[in-house]
Amino acid sequence: MRSIVAIPARYGSERFPGKVLCDLEGQTMLERVWRAATEAEGFDAVVVLTDDERVGRECQRLGCRWHMTPAALPSGTDRIAYAVERWYSDAEIIVNLQADEPLVPPALLSDLRGALERNEHADVATPITAIAHQEEVTSPTTCKVICRNDGTALYFSRAPIPADRKRGVGELALYWKHIGIYAYRRRALERFAHLPPHPIECAESLEQLRLLLDGAVILCVPTDAVLVAVDTPADAERVRAYLRARQAML
Repeated sequence: MRSIVAIPARYGSERFPGKVLCDLEGQTMLERVWRAATEAEGFDAVVVLTDDERVGRECQRLGCRWHMTPAALPSGTDRIAYAVERWYSDAEIIVNLQADEPLVPPALLSDLRGALERNEHADVATPITAIAHQEEVTSPTTCKVICRNDGTALYFSRAPIPADRKRGVGELALYWKHIGIYAYRRRALERFAHLPPHPIECAESLEQLRLLLDGAVILCVPTDAVLVAVDTPADAERVRAYLRARQAML
């Protein structure tokens, strides 16, 4: 079963313009993400998808496979669907790895692909991790997920779910954080691209709700990997500190 990792890498960012090219201890963020993807086992190709010549020049420097895609595409998933339709129509599993996940472990990408291969009923596989701090439960920047008994997603929200009727927030063991990496079957990616944005998706600003609310089966894969998505310069500094500490331990 042919599988690829696709890395959408826009240059523009409201909170951190040009973040995909920011330096993280000697490597750009894009380089760290791309190198992690190339180390993942079981994939036939890793491709970067951008809308900006500056990112394209970085791809040329790295020697990675890349494509220029229209700037008007509204999301990274739409960018990947565009690319798969034109250049990778033989890919059956496509991992959507955002270019702002510089600490992603390669094994996690392989785990998502494997989970999808083993579950013929699932349309998408995505990682989740236990929430360790109450601040994350109440933070709207942390996406929470409730899963069914079979491990498939029931709902995603920026609100604390489940809500504790008496206290607002219940025991931490009830809460799971969603990590925004996805392994799609090609049919699910095509389905996403042809669905209009759902009003609830727009209200939550969570694009995975588009498929979920249309009846897609999203398999949640627990992980204890520590990831830091870079949305702001402060996030980038957190990653630099982590990398320095990791290097000091070697």
